[in-house]
Amino acid sequence: MIGNHPALLILAAGLLILAGCTAPLTADNASLNATPPAGPAPVIPHDTLNQPGAQSAYIVMDTDIYAPGDVVSFTVTNRGSAPLTCAGNPPSFSVKFQGNNGIWATQMGPAEPDRAEMSRLDAGISTKVYRFDTTGWNPGRYRIVQDCGIVREILLRPVSGTTPGPLPSPTPYTAINGTTTTPVITIDPIGDQHEYESFTISGTTTVPAGQDLYYAIMPVQSATPFGSGPGDLFTTRVEAGSCGTNTWSATGEIQTAGDYFIGIMDTNRTATAIKRFTVKPA
Repeated sequence: MIGNHPALLILAAGLLILAGCTAPLTADNASLNATPPAGPAPVIPHDTLNQPGAQSAYIVMDTDIYAPGDVVSFTVTNRGSAPLTCAGNPPSFSVKFQGNNGIWATQMGPAEPDRAEMSRLDAGISTKVYRFDTTGWNPGRYRIVQDCGIVREILLRPVSGTTPGPLPSPTPYTAINGTTTTPVITIDPIGDQHEYESFTISGTTTVPAGQDLYYAIMPVQSATPFGSGPGDLFTTRVEAGSCGTNTWSATGEIQTAGDYFIGIMDTNRTATAIKRFTVKPA
């Protein structure tokens, strides 16, 4: 047991065996889109990022790619069928920065939402326009954490002259078959779990067997989705698979019902995946 707050007892890391060869592995909420969508080219290449979850689309903005010094504007629209419970009245937001160690730290705003007063955002209703200035911020990946539990990631990339430069290229890996590929991590579907019951989350990756992946399982309402420090990250070892696709898995136990997500990344922080799941009362 680990107290009475949403906590985890990480028990072990296991192995998911793949049977036969399937289509090439594709990213599951990976770091960046590899190619722009079909049709006319956007004004800024690669102007969208793969996001932590479907509700990221509730944060409405013109682009996910900015340069340091830009003013970022967004609104939150409840596109679901049920009201959203929000901290604060009206709700606010914070911005987190992903450092070189993969840990998300607070860049601006409170580290945790102020829950002294609560509000709700009804279905189909939008918030006011939020704005923040990125002058003086370092290039890198940032995460907007809005007090209604909605998260969206943006990228500040360096400006080279007057023409936007390319997005940072992930470090390639040499796959099992000898080809050089951009790393990919996927998470298998996660069904509903129950309090105090052991469960296993698994997935696939092109990261070579024997290398480590870092992961965290956090409440959806957490202001630090990848934990507040290195101690919040756990390690699982990539196991050999077949056809260039390896596997990973982790077994754990959660003692408080609620909505959670798992976030996992490679040690170079060049590939990430995030998936949400629900823990029901025992």
